[in-house]
Amino acid sequence: MLFNSLVNAGVRASLRNAGARQESALTSVGRAGFGTANIKQIKTRMKAVTNIAKITKAMKMVAASKMRGDLQRLERGKHFGVGTVQAIMANENYLQKRQLNFPVKKTLVVPITTDRGLCGGINSSIVREVKQLILPNRDAFKVFVLGEKGTSALMRPVPDLLVHSASDLVRPINFPTAASIAHLISTNAEDCDRIVIYYNEFKSAIATIIRKVELLPRKHFITQFKYVVRHEMAEPEKDWAQNYYYELYVAGQLYHAILQNAASEQSARMNAMENASKNATDMLEVLRINYNKVRQAKITVELCEIISGAAAV
Repeated sequence: MLFNSLVNAGVRASLRNAGARQESALTSVGRAGFGTANIKQIKTRMKAVTNIAKITKAMKMVAASKMRGDLQRLERGKHFGVGTVQAIMANENYLQKRQLNFPVKKTLVVPITTDRGLCGGINSSIVREVKQLILPNRDAFKVFVLGEKGTSALMRPVPDLLVHSASDLVRPINFPTAASIAHLISTNAEDCDRIVIYYNEFKSAIATIIRKVELLPRKHFITQFKYVVRHEMAEPEKDWAQNYYYELYVAGQLYHAILQNAASEQSARMNAMENASKNATDMLEVLRINYNKVRQAKITVELCEIISGAAAV
């Protein structure tokens, strides 16, 4: 009986000593990055990264679907009204002989950006081009912004030059909406000598380029249109027709730019979400390796403590 009591007391004492050593070992290991709390933290991060990867993959699929629709609209409408008026003026021999040149003192800049982010650098590249144009001579420019991202990006550097902005437009944009925006642009360009539109042109699913288009304001357009001598009898008189042609001149080019920018937005978002999914997968692999290292180290420490406790007994 006494032997059993001594053995039980010795075992309890050994277990207490082993437990104390195990606690101190786990505490030191935890400081080194191998504690139970670190395992939980890594598991939490792994779960968060997995959820992010699921979201980005879903957003990529949505962007790919929207891009197909935008490409269909771009294919159907990219030639609507674009270059029609320019072709009329190019075929006017008398107008070409005149070679009218207008001095540029004031310019209205129209950057076309997106309302939503997570689409790569298409907005920042447009904003960068606009800043490079207007910052050397701020007094010679006015800015009419399309898109929330462009408005927020230009609000801080050039708040005094922003005369108007249009955002949260109904998507997809049709030609009447583009014509309404073009009317606002022409109204704000009454005291300007030039209109400059910046937009992203869709080249492929992985490539877009920045385009710059220069247009005439209404007063200079009417000055040129006075020398157009070829005029169909079915058209109304020239004083009326010149306003109609000018609206088509601006609206057609703006509609083309909006269609190009919409397709570029979805392609850029698809690529950005694909890259984000790949980065999340790589990060998850690193976290999984770290988790296995921490778990294996914890198991090794526990086995060492069990063996030490059994040897003490």
